[in-house]
Amino acid sequence: MEKIIQVNTGAEAFIELLNANGVEYMFLNPGTDTSSIQQAISKFKTLGKRTPEVILCLHESVAMAAAHGYFMVSGKPQVVFVHTDVGIQQAGGAVHNAQRGRIGVVLCSGRAPSSVDSGKTNQVHWFQEQFDQAGVVRGYVKWVWELRTNDNIHDVVQRAFQVASSEPCGPVYLCLPQDLLTEKINSVRIPDTARYAGTASPQADEALLEEAASMLLEAKNPLIITGNSGRNAQSVPSLVSLAETIGARVIISPFRMNFPTTHHLVSGFETSQHIKDADVILEIDLDVPYVPSQARPRPDAKIIHIDIDAVKGNYPVWGFPTDMLIQADSSKVLPVLNRIIAKKNTPEHQAHIEERIKQLKSVHQTMKESWQNMAVAASARKPISPEWLCHCLSNAIDENTIVLGEAVTNRMSLYRQVERTVPGTFFLSGGSSLGWGLGAAVGAKLAAPDKTVVSLMGDGCFIFGCPTAAIWAASVFHAPFLCVILNNQRYNAPSLNASPSAGADNASRKTELSVGIDIKPSPDYAAIAWACFAYGQTVTDPGDVLPAIKTALEHVRAGTPAVLDIKIES
Repeated sequence: MEKIIQVNTGAEAFIELLNANGVEYMFLNPGTDTSSIQQAISKFKTLGKRTPEVILCLHESVAMAAAHGYFMVSGKPQVVFVHTDVGIQQAGGAVHNAQRGRIGVVLCSGRAPSSVDSGKTNQVHWFQEQFDQAGVVRGYVKWVWELRTNDNIHDVVQRAFQVASSEPCGPVYLCLPQDLLTEKINSVRIPDTARYAGTASPQADEALLEEAASMLLEAKNPLIITGNSGRNAQSVPSLVSLAETIGARVIISPFRMNFPTTHHLVSGFETSQHIKDADVILEIDLDVPYVPSQARPRPDAKIIHIDIDAVKGNYPVWGFPTDMLIQADSSKVLPVLNRIIAKKNTPEHQAHIEERIKQLKSVHQTMKESWQNMAVAASARKPISPEWLCHCLSNAIDENTIVLGEAVTNRMSLYRQVERTVPGTFFLSGGSSLGWGLGAAVGAKLAAPDKTVVSLMGDGCFIFGCPTAAIWAASVFHAPFLCVILNNQRYNAPSLNASPSAGADNASRKTELSVGIDIKPSPDYAAIAWACFAYGQTVTDPGDVLPAIKTALEHVRAGTPAVLDIKIES
């Protein structure tokens, strides 16, 4: 029920509202405008009152990535608090990742005092003020607001959490002016948060699902392409059941663990190999179902798209035709679709399905054997092969280990070699801003303290991830994880960007692109780990990869973050 709590300042009211919403962590990078928040938390702790734990983040992008990691594992929005306009600018690409990853985060920053005569007490207050501070992130968040009075702070904060946690989830931005945080007030109204929960996710029209079920059952070569359905753990077994019921080939888009990578219906991670042959395609929670310049569906293919964000309203251009576009929660749709298909199935259908499954099992087995052979064949190669590295990692971790992937140009090695079978054990950022994997690992570990967290990334991503800030936070706030760096000592993506259609000119283009991409001599990344109270090791011999991973995991399980700098081939 709604209640009134006595407080002394706007900042104390804000903390009480975070408590009411069950916020566990505030990821903070402080400034002159955050002191009232820090004072309120300190006071609450002295009085023995509940308050979110402050995770001091030495860079704003780490704060945002950590909140991202916490939400993707827990589904609970946390708070990021940074300094005025410059703080949200520093968060930068991490806000983009939260937007594209559909990650609920309440991003807050202060604002310089508005009163010239009494509020502005420092020269910097004039520098800090902008015409539209929220404009920095307006295009990247679901909702923006600036608190104008403490009289409705309860409504404003509750609205922020409601919007952030409503599907499709995403970041919101709340500006809290410094003079309102320091304002003396007597009390704050605490809403009944259960009555302001996120919206119930939609179910599909059953008539549409009847039609979709008939299409899938009649298909001669059905194809399922997964995207983000694994955000709901219950979707995974439902999707497995659907694929098995109709005998569909499955292509995994590995933003989440949507479908077990070891399942016999999986045919890899690239749609271009199979999309042109399918007669019925089921796309589930997928932002980019295929790249038209690489491959397209055949003209007569029927396309069913089920998505919580079906029209992609925050994508300026999204030109993928469908025959059936269903905006619904896939975790609710899939069980109903399974039930309808089971009713419609016939012995004739079943005979075709069983024959198709038999063929797909053979395809999967051949594919898995080729991936295994690829890794084993590279087991002695120097520099170290990314296939071998990822193969060793897969052998060293258990099925419940949470793996974060930011391998970029070596991502296919990660997908092929690191098997994931349990929901909630694999994540990509969902966006295109690099440097996510370190901060996200901190947040993931805080959300799942009993699980091992491994973050695999390129050396460029490691640098972008503000390693000093992230590893220091992991050490100080007891969130140990293993960081594995695939160190090819370069920004490899630009060199791979030469067009395959360039013919003889392609070689010269790659030569041109080699200028300005090499990170040589490579920084001593292991030394950075040691400087931040973590374990660090550099690995150059392929025979040392598996022992090094096992040793690093022992340190992590004992409570110490670990960094493995593994020198791989370019």
